[in-house]
Amino acid sequence: MNPLVDRTVQATAYAAAACRAAESRLPRPRVSDPLAELFTPTAAAAPIARLADAGRDEVVARTVLIDRMLVDALERRPGAAVVNFGAGFCTRPYRMRLPGCRELVEADDPAVVELKDRTLHGRPHSCPVRRVGLDVRDETAVSAVVDETGRSGDVIVLTEGLLVYLPAGAVTALAATLASRTGAAHWIADIVSADSAMQMQTLAQRVPGGLALFGLDSLTPLEEPGWRVVAYRALPVPRPRYGASSRSLVDGVVALEPRRGG
Repeated sequence: MNPLVDRTVQATAYAAAACRAAESRLPRPRVSDPLAELFTPTAAAAPIARLADAGRDEVVARTVLIDRMLVDALERRPGAAVVNFGAGFCTRPYRMRLPGCRELVEADDPAVVELKDRTLHGRPHSCPVRRVGLDVRDETAVSAVVDETGRSGDVIVLTEGLLVYLPAGAVTALAATLASRTGAAHWIADIVSADSAMQMQTLAQRVPGGLALFGLDSLTPLEEPGWRVVAYRALPVPRPRYGASSRSLVDGVVALEPRRGG
């Protein structure tokens, strides 16, 4: 594994890529991602491999949902750009068509960006791709990327496999930052419930650097800062029983748009 990349950040990026790579090797994969193999962990990274094995169904189901929802969002907003915060080793612009996407901006830890640039250099992609190194907790940096990208039209924000690593306060801060940018017209985010995060925590602690998983009890950290849910797709994977309240969360993917008016 690349020593330049922070071990904890690297673990999450490698684990997601390993899930897609393993799925791609199946006779009838739900997701075909040949480039994911370039980012799979070495045999020495057994804890990361175990994390990928345990979470493969959820990661792949999440990827399938986001693929569909992103294409739908682009078809409804021709000429929009996509900003993928916490992009990790996502290869979406290399493995699928993104109709009408004027630019796809991938933002992540600078070392992850550097490694990804080197690994994918010269590979064909379906739309212009630009990468930015930043910390997603840096409100100024996040604002600057959205503002710059939004000068030429709408921005679709994507956060995949990111929010579960942020405590509720940081999720609220990110949501508020995005809601304050006029260019951010749509946001696609995967949701992990607090119950699911608690179940995954023991295994996550075994990866290099240790991972803290938080999950959400409700959608308040997203809605309160100024977003409204326009679509919610539950992941088709086994999950524990939840309470009867309509606000109880199940793992899934949400599409959000800024609230207008009061």
